[in-house]
Formats: sequence, C-alpha cells, structure tokens
Amino acid sequence: MQNNYINFKKERDFGSIISDTFTFIRYEYKTIFRLYLKHVGWALLLVLATSAYYQYDSLRLSDDFSSSGGFNEYVINFLLQTSVSLLLLIVSSIVYSALSFTTINSIIKSYVTHEGEIKEDEVGKFVNRFFSTSLVGMLIFVVLVSIGIALCILPGIYLAVPLILLFPIIVFQEKTISEAFTECFQLIKQNWWISFATLIVVSILISLIGGLFQIPIIVISGLEALTSIEEGANGTGTQNLASNWLYMLLYILASLAQYILGLVTLITVAFIYFNLNEYHNNTGTLEDIDSIGS
Repeated sequence: MQNNYINFKKERDFGSIISDTFTFIRYEYKTIFRLYLKHVGWALLLVLATSAYYQYDSLRLSDDFSSSGGFNEYVINFLLQTSVSLLLLIVSSIVYSALSFTTINSIIKSYVTHEGEIKEDEVGKFVNRFFSTSLVGMLIFVVLVSIGIALCILPGIYLAVPLILLFPIIVFQEKTISEAFTECFQLIKQNWWISFATLIVVSILISLIGGLFQIPIIVISGLEALTSIEEGANGTGTQNLASNWLYMLLYILASLAQYILGLVTLITVAFIYFNLNEYHNNTGTLEDIDSIGS
C-alpha cells in the first residue's frame, strides 16, 4: 500500500467526498491525465470538433428576428438549419461521456484493487470490457433524464442523481445494464439529498473555474454586439463571429478546459458510489474484517 493511498471503500460525509476528490486528483493527476488522453483523446478531439462546428453553424445564421415570421418560426428554422451539426454534437457527446466515465472508473478500479497502484494494461482491459455497456447506460441516462426534464424539469433532476450511479456500478460491480439500473435506485435510498448536494457543489466549483476561460469569449461577443447595434438594420448580428478565427480558437480552448475540468465530477461520482455502497453494504468494513482474520 502506498503512503498516499486513499481508501475509497468507506463512508464519507458531504465535505469528505469533495475534499478527498481533490486530494486523489492531487496525488494521481499525472497518471489520470495520461491514461485519459490515451483512451479518451480521440473522443475528446471528436467532441471538440463537433462542438466547434455547431457553434459555427449557429453563429453564421442571422439573429435578426425581423426577417422571420416571429420567434417561433425563427426557432424552428434555426433548429432545421443546425440539425446536422446538433445531431453530430449529441452523438459525439454521448460517446465521449460514456468513454470518459469508463476510463475514470477503470483507473479507480485498478487503484483500489492494488491499493494505490494503477496498472496501465489493466485499465486498458477494463475500458475495452465495460465501454459498450457504459455506452448503453449513457443512452438510457440521456433519454430518461431528457424525458423527465421535458415533463416538468424536476423529474429529470430527480432521475439524474440515481442514474449517474449506473457507470460506477457497471465497472466496480461488473453488473449488466438491467442489474445496474436496479442497483442504482437501491443505493440512492435515504441518501438522495446528500448525493444531489455534493454534485451541485462540485458542478458549481467547476463552472466557476471554467467560467474564467469564457471571459475572453464574452468580451469579444459583447464588442461584436455593440458593433451590430451601431450598424442598426444593416448589422450582421453574430455572423461575423463565425468567421472570427480568434473567437473560434478561444471557444475551442474554453470547451477543452470545460471537458477536462469535468473529470473532477466523474471522480466525485465514484466517491459518492463508494460512500453509498458502504452505507448499505459495508463492503469495505467486511473486507477489513476478513483481512484481519486471515
């Protein structure tokens, strides 16, 4: 066992989950980032490309409502004209998210199994083994949460908390989709609020840090908006931003930062899973007792 080893298999309170997440990252960030790029790099490039394409596709459309038949017609036309880029972004985002979850959980699985040592070959085997199941899980997650949000927003939020546990369950318990689906709702019992609060706090922290990368984009967009207002009816709206290479470069860099920062949330989800699993099943405690007996 390494000196800096963090025991995932124990109960944690709200603060400990967040602090141990950042402690784990501080100790293992080099290995995490290297294996992340190795296994997820291609999906990261794909989602960045499709995101930039969708942004370009959106900006090159005029935002002048006067030329359309009203807001509703404008929105419909906008969705129709950006449908291809939007579809590509959705598909690439689903693949990227599933692969990211699988990779991070595989890294942690190796770390836990070998008490602080992450074996690269083993991580690769785990990724290959669990990616397809995680991909199906991500599709289920997106569909159910989207339906919940469409119904009344709150059902989507309620479903998102237990369903996000699908991904660690698939990797750590090696369960099928149907088994993982049942298990995630069992684990969340009596702990929905603390899990939700933890995810919200981490998301806010990540958004605040990621927001720093958005500042140059906001400045350029603001200057472009002022120019368009001054031009009046002859203004081009956001169309100039689509051809502004500096704006698009900054947008890609900001998106890259947001995706990388998102790894913090994935690690937090793993800590939440182990906390809930220990709360209900005492897995780590039982293993400690067995090790003493042997």
